[in-house]
Amino acid sequence: MSTPDASVSQKIARYALIGSLVGLGAWMLQHFLAALCWAVVLAIATSSLYDRWLARFQGKHRHVWAALSFTAIVGIVLIVPLVYGGVVAVREAISLARAYLESAKGSGPPDLPQWVQQLPLIGDWIHNLWLDQVHHASRAATPAKPAVYEWTRLVGIGLLRRLSTLVFTLLTLYFVYLNRDGLRRDVPRVSRRLFGPTVESLLIRAAEAVRATVDGIVLVAVAEGTIMAGVYAIAGVPHPILIGVVTGIFAMVPFAAPVAFVAVALLLFSQGAVGAAVGVLVAGFVMLFIADHFVRPLIIGEGAKLPFLWVLLGILGGIESFGLIGIFLGPALMAALVSLWRGWVAQSQSPP
Repeated sequence: MSTPDASVSQKIARYALIGSLVGLGAWMLQHFLAALCWAVVLAIATSSLYDRWLARFQGKHRHVWAALSFTAIVGIVLIVPLVYGGVVAVREAISLARAYLESAKGSGPPDLPQWVQQLPLIGDWIHNLWLDQVHHASRAATPAKPAVYEWTRLVGIGLLRRLSTLVFTLLTLYFVYLNRDGLRRDVPRVSRRLFGPTVESLLIRAAEAVRATVDGIVLVAVAEGTIMAGVYAIAGVPHPILIGVVTGIFAMVPFAAPVAFVAVALLLFSQGAVGAAVGVLVAGFVMLFIADHFVRPLIIGEGAKLPFLWVLLGILGGIESFGLIGIFLGPALMAALVSLWRGWVAQSQSPP
């Protein structure tokens, strides 16, 4: 076998080995990939804040203390709302399950509000479906106490899973902060060796897209949730802070915020508070129009150097493919693809 043939076969074997190791590692860490992705997204989104935080520390172990303290701050910001929402959700779940089971055991299943039953075309279908589900649940949920405990157990398991993911995310985030200088140096170097010099621009565009998406999606959603929490409080909605948090979570997905505030408006309307319901709808749609047509396109389009249409497609496609983390991975992937396309166009237009 000649030397060139041996060299080609060795390269093929080497890349096959690298691909196999990467695939095996991804399979082994499949339950932790979400936490790793969240840690990378948080590290990219908070990089400028962490630079200013690190500048406050001096001494030999400044990186350790800066990374530890900043990770603790990020953890507090993330965990406190989750714990508060979890406690309220468990309490509400217990009370709703108990009330439902007692009503089903005593005077029969509770009816839907009249306005739901009177909806044209679908009102009767929704009402019959509700009665079927209630009868099925009431037969399977006797006695009442075990059903309430089972409801609470399911809610608790879901919260524990999310908390465990958050703990691993924060642990990974700490080590990313701690070794950030080395990662900044080594990741582009290894990428250039594997894929050539053009890959560095792709990495830069992907990081910029993640940062811009966090600013345009998360920060705007937090603002929307805060504003709507105030609107809910003025309208007399119970638990306005919790429902405002839920509205903010829905607002992270484009055009999904109306699901939250329209449901609140319908609840107010069913209770006879027509003026409050109209006020919630008007405030919600005005805020949604300003956020989705002016604020987000400006922040994301300028930061990611990407047309907002491709950002929107990346967000929706990312959610469909990867879940909630796809809100940030989708635009990053689209930014890399658009950057690759622009590079090819520039090369094709350059004189030979």
